[in-house]
Amino acid sequence: MIQAAFWLLTVVFAARLYLVARHNASTAFLGATGVGVVGLFCTGQIVSESTLDALIGGTNWLHLVRNLLVTTAVWLVREGVFRAVSTESEPSRRLTHKPLFLAALLLAIAIPFTLQSFVPTTDAFIPETIQQPAVYIYATVYMAILGGLGLSVLGMSIGPRDSRTVRASATVVGVGMGLMVLGCIDEIIYMSLRFTGFHGSLVGVTYLLFTPLFYSGILLTSLGLGIPPIVRLWRRMALVDRFWILVLHCKFPVLRRTEKAQGERLAFAADVLGPRPTERLYTLVIAIGDLRAAGKQATYSPPAERALVLAQRRLTNTFEPLGLELRKRAEI
Repeated sequence: MIQAAFWLLTVVFAARLYLVARHNASTAFLGATGVGVVGLFCTGQIVSESTLDALIGGTNWLHLVRNLLVTTAVWLVREGVFRAVSTESEPSRRLTHKPLFLAALLLAIAIPFTLQSFVPTTDAFIPETIQQPAVYIYATVYMAILGGLGLSVLGMSIGPRDSRTVRASATVVGVGMGLMVLGCIDEIIYMSLRFTGFHGSLVGVTYLLFTPLFYSGILLTSLGLGIPPIVRLWRRMALVDRFWILVLHCKFPVLRRTEKAQGERLAFAADVLGPRPTERLYTLVIAIGDLRAAGKQATYSPPAERALVLAQRRLTNTFEPLGLELRKRAEI
């Protein structure tokens, strides 16, 4: 699950990086996904935790780095959602949405960590060291801060949205944050039970619940953050329109003969790969209708007829019969 979240967030980061570079998209979400990718990389699922931790001392400092990165990523998600839904102007933004507040949160997590009795790198840092008051305070503060930020994102994600894409994204992010908050609560209960010396079955249950709750929340949040950029890229690529251009060229050789008769050279690749594919598809559909209306082509093969109907439906969302003009005219 952690690896799936890492690779999904990596794809989302790449998509958002492209949109920021080319189309001036939100940098808050770009920062969130970028920091999140680094944070998930530090979980030890891609490169072993012992290898990474050895680079920074070999005494579980990677645990702190990972938690600080995850906290920063969630805070940036919160910032992105806040900017998307808030009507407040920049000067009147609340203190809790300023970078200074994030710095205070990170210090609140880091300071208790430095007060512990350090042990060599371990994959089970919390279970093995939770008896130390400094570790208990460090981990509890981290989970409380993360849960609070996640709850804030969840609250902002609830509500009507004009765009279906934004509504789907907000819903998935909200569900993901809700699961992450449940994971944080579960972990606080587990650590409190362990710290107080409780050893009942509840300890085992809470320990087992954390990973599926927390990381499924991160996975869903990553998916939700990926919906808008992937939809934008899909629309910009216009793959469906390009597909129907390709189909029409294959099914209607009469277009090629007509263009040659007019002294024009058919640029097949330019049609399929060129800019404004929707306009070109519209032009081809009109051209086919004009040929039939002029009596130059009375019938087409059944597959060609079907392809034309589907291409026309793609443009108009109606069931207009062949041979009739579309709502607007276009010149070849």
